[in-house]
Amino acid sequence: MTSENSIPQKTIDVSSLPSTMFDTHAPIWWGNTWGLVIETVVFGCLIAAYFSIWTMLSPFPPPRVDRFPIIYNPVPDLTIPTINLVVLLVSLIPDILLDLNARKKNEKGVKIFLVVTLAFNIAAIILRFYEFDSLHFKWNDNAYGSITWTILGMHLIHLFVMACEDIFGIVWVFAKGLDEKQAFDLTVTAVYWYWVVGVWVLLYALVYLGPRFL
Repeated sequence: MTSENSIPQKTIDVSSLPSTMFDTHAPIWWGNTWGLVIETVVFGCLIAAYFSIWTMLSPFPPPRVDRFPIIYNPVPDLTIPTINLVVLLVSLIPDILLDLNARKKNEKGVKIFLVVTLAFNIAAIILRFYEFDSLHFKWNDNAYGSITWTILGMHLIHLFVMACEDIFGIVWVFAKGLDEKQAFDLTVTAVYWYWVVGVWVLLYALVYLGPRFL
């Protein structure tokens, strides 16, 4: 008799357990959440750098005198950034509906709201490129230009990541249908988008309203 045969064999019937668990019951959810915590710390460092530059410059933002037209009080324009903020806030509606339909495994609803969410994402990316002009400075003009471009650029990277996630989700669902694993992945992606929008509300207030009211 071998040692393997002398060890009692026990089996557990797990056939009744669901193959996919949502939210805190899934390791991927925790991985995504801790990833967002890390990214939040990164933005926190950028915000700290922004305030550090603020304390060293007077006035803030500094006058733009190196090219025409000269601007003595170059606070950022609000039109395009505010439009983009509204686009991002409104995008929460289809994203929430995508989240809910994924949890219900409603394939038709998932297809619709995936496409709508991607459309809002692309619109936000396009508007972001016009937002850089609203700052009145280039990234290499001075410290103020560098930090504001970096803040907008870092958030733009997340918009690109989310666009790629949405495109992958669309290709998968339209080609192979909606299975439990993909439904869960879409709920995690939805949480990521909630974070992207929430972070931008704070950054918008900092970059565009801060120089006006602080």
